[in-house]
Amino acid sequence: MNHFLIIGIVAGLCTALLNLSGYAGGVFGIGFILVMISPLPVMIASLGWGSFTGLIAALTSGVVLALMISPLAGFLFLLLTSIPAWWFTHLLGLNRVDETTGEAEWFPLGRLLLWIAGLAAIASMAMFIPFGFSLETYNDSIAALMNQVYSAQQSSTPAAAGVSLDDLIAIISRLAPTVSALMLVISTSANLYLAAKIVEKSGRLARPWPNLHELTTPVSAAYIFMASLAAIFLLSGLAGVFAQIVASSFGGTLLLVGLSVLHYLTRFSKTRTAVLWGTYSMLLIFQWIGLFLVILGTSEVLINIRSRAPKGPKGPSEPQDGPN
Repeated sequence: MNHFLIIGIVAGLCTALLNLSGYAGGVFGIGFILVMISPLPVMIASLGWGSFTGLIAALTSGVVLALMISPLAGFLFLLLTSIPAWWFTHLLGLNRVDETTGEAEWFPLGRLLLWIAGLAAIASMAMFIPFGFSLETYNDSIAALMNQVYSAQQSSTPAAAGVSLDDLIAIISRLAPTVSALMLVISTSANLYLAAKIVEKSGRLARPWPNLHELTTPVSAAYIFMASLAAIFLLSGLAGVFAQIVASSFGGTLLLVGLSVLHYLTRFSKTRTAVLWGTYSMLLIFQWIGLFLVILGTSEVLINIRSRAPKGPKGPSEPQDGPN
């Protein structure tokens, strides 16, 4: 028991320090990366040493931030980051024995993606709590922050680049919640993948690692995504922003499914490496390409594209070259 308790406390300290170091390093660059990977120690502790150890890690991270910053900061980090990280890894470890085969059935990754999308949407909506769920107060706060940044840096305003400060504020105010939701889905999924691979290398991963080329999600993800897209055009004000957040969250899960389908469809292709590396590279430069992957993921969920793909030659179906 002491062994698991110590590991949980150390993992929680690492999570808190990563978060603190990230904000100290600034919003962009290495600081942003540190904040994004801050839940990783909690996930590793939970996957490798059990849900109890992961819960201790999550609680420790919240307590440390409460002591070092403020009780509110610690509570929000615990509620929006550490507890979800622990919960996702707890779900990954759930299993039941099939009475007919006697084999363990593990919690489906597709349902886990639904959990990630749902909690990412809730967490992004929660950013309006400090503003009393007032869109006007939120916009005013963004404007004040942007003016403060330009004044502190004594840099030229965006007008020098042909964009007024008011236009920039409007763009940031509109995009921040949706980008936040999308980044939460992608970063959480990436952290879970990294944590599972790290624990697998150590030999402590209880769950057999699934074939990510077959990743999918329940059809409800596509329905929620399409309904929220329609709601964006029908709703205004804060309700419209919330619809954008939901569309971004569930669109993120469909994007991941689209990437999985792309890996599956190219598994026998001689140009696999070029296609995959080219796709990932272009995604970093031209983010709008992600729309095609979302469409591909939505199509897979609705009509099962993989079942219509050529089966390919017999033998190993997962080449080792290219991003996997």
